[in-house]
Amino acid sequence: MLTPSAISDDLTSFFRARQISTAMTEAVTVELTEPAEFAHKRLEDARFDQAPVMREGRPVGWVATVGLTHDRNIKSVMTSLENCTLVSSEASIATTLRLLLKDRFLFTVSDDGLSGFIVHSDMDRHAVRSYLYLLISGIEMLLAEIVKSAVPEERIARAIYGNMKKAYREAHADNQETNPAEYLYIGDLVRLFSQTSYARDQNLWSDSSKHMLLEVKAFRNSVMHPVRSIAAVENIAKAANLPIWANEVADQLRTIIESINIKR
Repeated sequence: MLTPSAISDDLTSFFRARQISTAMTEAVTVELTEPAEFAHKRLEDARFDQAPVMREGRPVGWVATVGLTHDRNIKSVMTSLENCTLVSSEASIATTLRLLLKDRFLFTVSDDGLSGFIVHSDMDRHAVRSYLYLLISGIEMLLAEIVKSAVPEERIARAIYGNMKKAYREAHADNQETNPAEYLYIGDLVRLFSQTSYARDQNLWSDSSKHMLLEVKAFRNSVMHPVRSIAAVENIAKAANLPIWANEVADQLRTIIESINIKR
């Protein structure tokens, strides 16, 4: 079970590079010796921006579609394997995102050798989206726990709006065991949290933590809506940094929760 205190460890052990890697056996590839314009046409028709370069069935590098012009040969425009970044197929998604920040094409390595590759568009894969969503959900859970303790229930209830307000009222009318904080969106949780004494205590909450929390909040819509491309809409640096921001914010929020529990 994922909990606010365990969510980072659980996620690190679950989401792996192999879950977003395209297998070499399924890839559209470029042959080292074929005419560049032929390769360009094939990749353009398949709507690929880059592809592995093969020689006698083995990968020897990768090439960007835009570089495949009729006056160049593939060897002169490709990035050779010795200059490519390799990542273990068992590497965490967080590590993989950091590598994508520096390189737009990663080869994945498994027990069978070079087994696949990862590119920027793979940020839209289900595993990445799920990983980032759960990180953000962990932050929401921690914020809700603090808000429940530090903000009167009536004030929290007034912050609920839209369909969530109707759902809360129905649950409340049915005498279901619930708390209004669980019906708030992350923006509302951040706003209520920022008004607590904990958010104003510089020993518990810094300007840096505030900035990172706002970055996490801003990223939520891109992660939540599958029709919205993370790779196209968001800066790659933000996606790569989100796990770091989320983990640091979570650590700070857990410290606040510990101080609350001590006071009880």
